[in-house]
Amino acid sequence: MQSDLLSKHNLKKTPSRIEVLNVLEKAVSPLTAEEVFYMLRKKNVDLSTIYRTLNAFADANIIKKEVNNNKENIFSIIKEEDKHILVCTKCNKRVEIAGCPYHEANEKIEQETGFLINDHTTEIYGICPECQSK
Repeated sequence: MQSDLLSKHNLKKTPSRIEVLNVLEKAVSPLTAEEVFYMLRKKNVDLSTIYRTLNAFADANIIKKEVNNNKENIFSIIKEEDKHILVCTKCNKRVEIAGCPYHEANEKIEQETGFLINDHTTEIYGICPECQSK
């Protein structure tokens, strides 16, 4: 799958790129470059290579580059389905929720602003049940 994705976007298939892509495909939530680096620590992929790879993937629209609530860049594979995340403001637990309640809102926004919405992400902040019970 990784090789096909790289070929589709005319990117050279290097071992480092394939490793980074593997990590991002298995991730359940967006990752920082440092988190990718940590996960690949045994593969001898240096941090500068990870940054270059993530930027190349973002430029090729393979991944999304966003900013989290800590003002860090985070990266995730672009998939067909929408992804919405619940984030606990106490323990930083992240839970993906299924479905998208925003499609109708996107249509309304397009009508009101003239923007053509290509994609969206949503992080909803609150306190998870475990932290509430403490």
